[in-house]
Amino acid sequence: MSYNRPPMPLPKDANPNRSTSGLFYPNEPIMPPRNEEPDSMISSLVLDTATPTIDAMNSINITNDMVQEAEYVTVNDLPINTSAPPAMFTRTGHEIPIPDGVERNGRPVATNKFYGNFLLGSQTCATWTHPYSVWISKDNAFPGFAANHVRASQRVFGDGNPAPFFFSPIGIRSFVFGANELPSFESMSLRFTDLSHMSIHVWLKKSESEHIRFPIVQGMGFITANYSNLTPRLQSAVGFRNLNSMASPRTDMQKYQVLLENDVKWTIYVKLDSKCNNFQLFIANGNTIQANQRVSSATIQVVADTVEAIDQAAGCYPVNCDVVNAVNKDKGIYRLAYKTEGYSNKGTTLLYGLRHHMVSMTIPTALTSINSELDSTVMGVMRGFITNTLEMQVQIPANVDFIPATTIPGRRVLYSHEVLEKVRDAARKEVNGDVINESNVNSMYFSGKVLAKYAWILFCCQYIVNDRGLVDILLPKLKEAFARFSQNQQQLPLRYDTTWGGVISSGTSGDDFGNSYYNDHHFHYSYHIIAAAILTKVDRDIGNGSWFTENREWVETLIRDYANPSENDPYFPMYRSFDWFTGHSWAKGLFESGDGKDEESSSEDVNSCYALKLWGMVSGNVALVNRSNVQLGILNTSLNQYFLYDDANKTEPPQFIGNKVSGILFENKIDHTTYFGNYLQYIQMIHAIPITPMSSFIRHPSYVEQEWIQKLQGIVNDVNDGWKGIMMLNLALFNPRASFEFFSSPNFSGNFLDNGQSLTWSLAYSGAFI
Repeated sequence: MSYNRPPMPLPKDANPNRSTSGLFYPNEPIMPPRNEEPDSMISSLVLDTATPTIDAMNSINITNDMVQEAEYVTVNDLPINTSAPPAMFTRTGHEIPIPDGVERNGRPVATNKFYGNFLLGSQTCATWTHPYSVWISKDNAFPGFAANHVRASQRVFGDGNPAPFFFSPIGIRSFVFGANELPSFESMSLRFTDLSHMSIHVWLKKSESEHIRFPIVQGMGFITANYSNLTPRLQSAVGFRNLNSMASPRTDMQKYQVLLENDVKWTIYVKLDSKCNNFQLFIANGNTIQANQRVSSATIQVVADTVEAIDQAAGCYPVNCDVVNAVNKDKGIYRLAYKTEGYSNKGTTLLYGLRHHMVSMTIPTALTSINSELDSTVMGVMRGFITNTLEMQVQIPANVDFIPATTIPGRRVLYSHEVLEKVRDAARKEVNGDVINESNVNSMYFSGKVLAKYAWILFCCQYIVNDRGLVDILLPKLKEAFARFSQNQQQLPLRYDTTWGGVISSGTSGDDFGNSYYNDHHFHYSYHIIAAAILTKVDRDIGNGSWFTENREWVETLIRDYANPSENDPYFPMYRSFDWFTGHSWAKGLFESGDGKDEESSSEDVNSCYALKLWGMVSGNVALVNRSNVQLGILNTSLNQYFLYDDANKTEPPQFIGNKVSGILFENKIDHTTYFGNYLQYIQMIHAIPITPMSSFIRHPSYVEQEWIQKLQGIVNDVNDGWKGIMMLNLALFNPRASFEFFSSPNFSGNFLDNGQSLTWSLAYSGAFI
């Protein structure tokens, strides 16, 4: 069973209509097969993943049980490796070049980050920093750097209850930063510097001494323009109704309030150097605000609010952001530490935090909030903070490892003799499966699912039913199947891309879901990493442990590709997939997109971090374990607001949360569909696969029950392919007995299992909690 992902849709730049091209098939496609002590791993494991209620997102959740930071252990950001990728990966240049003007300093360039549109295609699609969108305007009526903020009232919803999609309009040029000396796009050149995983600097240049710099950082409160030796000009396609000079925060700064023709008020701050005398801005015409003189140096900042407290941050702006993590038992702290330039009365800048930040914010950060709220496009209302640091505390799944785990109150792992015999019976059949040939496919994704499926069967044989005979049947076959990939002998071998810096498929952009264009790497590679972690554990416990040594470099090359934690690794960008600001990963790679980056499978995002944790455990990499625990803690807060919708969700629009899942979440829209079809089981369960010990930490029992009652129980009896098995194992997250009874039924059909799901694991997981 297989499916082909259609080409990535490119939402129309100028027309904010729903982009459906490539999202639907005319007919139903074949179901996609998506999907440390030896002998004493069964333990009483009950997880408490209590998360602040969704209602708490309407206010900042200031916790009063904060531990002292001294009790936390900081997670180091040392590189996993700095050596060149193994020679088995043929070196190749990418067909998508890095555009002129990118100052990379010999370093890899991120492919899945929020600023990707600056580097791809026309370079005119928007970048979302939240709460703003910014883009390069090549329209010679409005040449320069465009900016906008969209309010919730401007969203467009599809017809239906619940609405099948919603989006914010794009291309509205509320402001376009330019200069008299840059009268057309042809009169300027583009430059991109300071590329990091949370920031990029965009330059419009007339010459080396005449330019405008825009430090673009996620969460920035001001849109900031640094002018050098130019005459500032601000334009608006919306139109300026009036411009009023206001009392300034300090003597070297001017403040203006501007009303646009759409009745939206913005505030403008101008920080001048000492050489500027009698400087002022004035309305030259309905679409242009003009400076009355050329400036040697000036900083112009705009903000989509008029709250007076913002004055205290004016003049200071972020230019970069570092991430600091620390853990303490079942708690994790992550800190977004912004580096700033300029200065303000308060000594810090203005930042806007998202909803998942606010529900887990520490007291020191919460106390810096001001009464300024701006809508984001798809992640709720944002709150303003005058600070250089956003610090959050999350619960982490410190006790979740390989063993089935649940968050169902009062349940713990306890296998009855009957359950163990059912697991053993299934394993006896499935260890004889042909993993070598089943995994011999032209897809890192589908092959990884097969390898992980058999690895979980192996785990059950060794640690749940304790049957060495079954282990001895499966282990050598699984090792042989894995060797095809670790020796790079698969149908589409991996290559090392010297252009962007990454390990990619040798297939075309249409093969393997666009792997060669950096789509979905964290999805694909996580299955291989989990299989490797289980193989390492079993081989170490019953053999000589040599398998780990022989395969470590290959596995860790995949980890470096999507989860390199260090800027000191010269071969891979930092955090290709995971976005520390939005709190989840982005799956879209080198494809220009009018609605920004996107992610379809929140559960495979979880799987990507879970894989890192398991590999960290078997490899002794404590930092990798701790970092992935923090990421999983963040995912628990972010996914349950933006992707998985409890009935009490107050983050997403009320007319949309009835869908219970996002479908595809873009930076500018949410579309309740999938890339491979519009059947309800596809849309809902792409956010459930694969069911692992980590699933219940994210997919809370109450939510899963709501989704089951409202979406799944009405269709499950009509589904007779692999999606049925996924739905029924998902049922175990709140009703394990019913799930186990389904899989243990004498009439159970193997047609209900996709090729990434085994009966052995389905019985072992559901049967653990009855």
